[in-house]
Amino acid sequence: MKSIANLSPEISRRHFLGVSGTLVLGACLPVRGAFAQAQAAAAFEPNLFLAIDGAGTVRVTAHRSEMGQGIRTALAQVVADELDADWSRVEVTQAEGDEKYGNQNTDGSVSILLNYDRLRATGASARLMLRQAAADRWGVNVESVSAVNHKVIHAATGRRLDYGELAADAAQLPVPEDTPQKNEAEHRYIGKPVVHVDAGDIARGQGTFGADYRMPNMATAVVVRCPWLGGGVKAIANPPSGEPGLISIEALPPAPSAGPIFAPLGGVAVVAEDTWTAIRIAQGLEIEWTDSPNRSFDSEALRQSLREAVMKPGTPVPGSGKGDVDAAFAEGGTEVSAIYETSFLAHAPMEPPVAVAAVSESGCVVHAPLQDPQSARGLIAGYLGIDPGSVSVTPTLLGGAFGRKSKPDFALEAVELSKRLKRPVRVQWLREDDIRHDYYHAAAVQHHRAVVDDEGKPKAWLQRSAFPSITTVFAAQAAAPAPFELEQGFSNLPYAVENQRMESAGLRPGVRIGWLRSVCNVFHGFSANVFADELAAAVGRDPIEHRLAMIPESGKLQQPGMPAPEGHELDFGRLREVIKRVRKLAEWDRPRPEGVGLGFAVHHSFRSYVATVLEASMVNGRPRVSNAYVALDCGTYVNSDTCAAQMEGAVVFGLSLALYGDIGMKDGAVVQSNFHDYPMLRIAEAPATQVELVPAQGRLPAGVGEPGVPPVAPALVNALYAATGTRHRALPIRA
Repeated sequence: MKSIANLSPEISRRHFLGVSGTLVLGACLPVRGAFAQAQAAAAFEPNLFLAIDGAGTVRVTAHRSEMGQGIRTALAQVVADELDADWSRVEVTQAEGDEKYGNQNTDGSVSILLNYDRLRATGASARLMLRQAAADRWGVNVESVSAVNHKVIHAATGRRLDYGELAADAAQLPVPEDTPQKNEAEHRYIGKPVVHVDAGDIARGQGTFGADYRMPNMATAVVVRCPWLGGGVKAIANPPSGEPGLISIEALPPAPSAGPIFAPLGGVAVVAEDTWTAIRIAQGLEIEWTDSPNRSFDSEALRQSLREAVMKPGTPVPGSGKGDVDAAFAEGGTEVSAIYETSFLAHAPMEPPVAVAAVSESGCVVHAPLQDPQSARGLIAGYLGIDPGSVSVTPTLLGGAFGRKSKPDFALEAVELSKRLKRPVRVQWLREDDIRHDYYHAAAVQHHRAVVDDEGKPKAWLQRSAFPSITTVFAAQAAAPAPFELEQGFSNLPYAVENQRMESAGLRPGVRIGWLRSVCNVFHGFSANVFADELAAAVGRDPIEHRLAMIPESGKLQQPGMPAPEGHELDFGRLREVIKRVRKLAEWDRPRPEGVGLGFAVHHSFRSYVATVLEASMVNGRPRVSNAYVALDCGTYVNSDTCAAQMEGAVVFGLSLALYGDIGMKDGAVVQSNFHDYPMLRIAEAPATQVELVPAQGRLPAGVGEPGVPPVAPALVNALYAATGTRHRALPIRA
């Protein structure tokens, strides 16, 4: 098995599909409609996910972006399993951005959820067509032949043919509908550990990331941007000229207040023949910037406004009012109340944003680490005022992303400069650019207040959340949190409460807000889990026993606000199951040494269930996590190793946010600049992690990349409380 994502740009997908003797299958949602279209389509249509050539090589087109999460491997596993292909003869090629593939946004942990059924159908239909081709050649009934490991076999006579020998004949057959698929017990690749198809290239330094891509006559640009959002270039003091390697210094206008979406920030671009010359000259520029309304933005002032917002009535979540909260509080009893705070966060992927663009009279070609090449294609076409058919956008490997590279502002910078200079241009962001000019995860404050009975069960629960909504990026007047943001761990709390009210508030920030891994679940999962722990502590009850007592034994959550899709409602039984599994995995009841505490948290997000236990203590005045235990129920999963790795990565990611995640703004500018003041968890700080996967049991597939993050920070806070008696309600944790 190998990847052919890094083909020479001269070898086009269209040319590849034009090879004779190739069986090709396309699949677009809905599946049945796609198969009907495929019957009339020639074998050389480019809207394809599967191709088999005369040599028997199976090529799967991955229409999602690979950022280390293994999606290119997983998509191929699904197709190859239903095809019953020999994995060593399967290759993966990367699709360009094109609407023919359907949704290409590699975001929100939905790649398998959206594509599992149609890719299974693609593989199963091809397998049946190969069987039919062999049956026709042998003059036997198709039911008498089977397809096994890249060969079609007629058991009665012992005859067999390789898939490659049958590809041309199969290509002439109509694509069947409603093809029978394998049952779970028959799967050879789905649900099994498979090494990522890109692993070898990456380990050998042969993978093509954004900064690796080269085009003939390519220049490199580094952009100096205004420290505050909306500022433009007023003057450049003594701009250099005539320096060896310097091509041009270009002033870029500031981003408009409204549209286009993800417009470049503007600034001064230094374009040079090599990267170092561009960096060196850019760092020496003295630029005077124009003012903007964001010049005085201060993150601490915003945080204070958020604190004030949650202490007064907000906008109710539609349908969230149950019972009479005010009357229940008036009756009195044991009351627990707390405010929880989280900071602005930067994505800080290991690979900063970078893009290569070539604009010509015939159109535009872009190669970049983009999470959504299709929407980027549309934005680039709109930016240039040309037809999308004249724009080609191909994702390279992404060196991490976490949501940052779903915003193609950096690609638009490369497009603008290539248009001006009439040659290919690579725009390279530095780490400082990445930290200081990100789309930041919103700072947030939550207020939880409850009155509990003698067992700690809440008789009334009031919850408020305040944060700058991501909708502020899309609309100049937007402020209030969107329903989909509240559905992320706020309006879908799983606890049975007779009297409950949910309210929210939003404020416009002076920076760009963007999606970050797990999105609003980060702060909603934090506050809800720590508050649940505080309810247990208020009555001296075991945190896990207390949590189980608040969750119904069975049934599904009737969620207010934005309901979950059918089949993906929060299932109380599944939530309880991951709690019990992680309790056993962590040996929760085993005594720990003095000063060592266990903390528990559980969260349902991206249609998956994750329960986490951390074992923590204080060492030299700083939190130290020695062990992490995670139970994951993501329904049907494709690659078990990838699922475990995502949970391990989520622990590292979540601990980084909990211990170090703090982006501050003063006078409109971001205070931090690099990993020395916005650090990540180091190897020596990473805990030993055990992961248990709940068997698929035929359930719908759900998310894996993001749902492991939300329980980590609250589990740490709860562990530190168990170890020291000190409760932390603000992140990052400050000793």
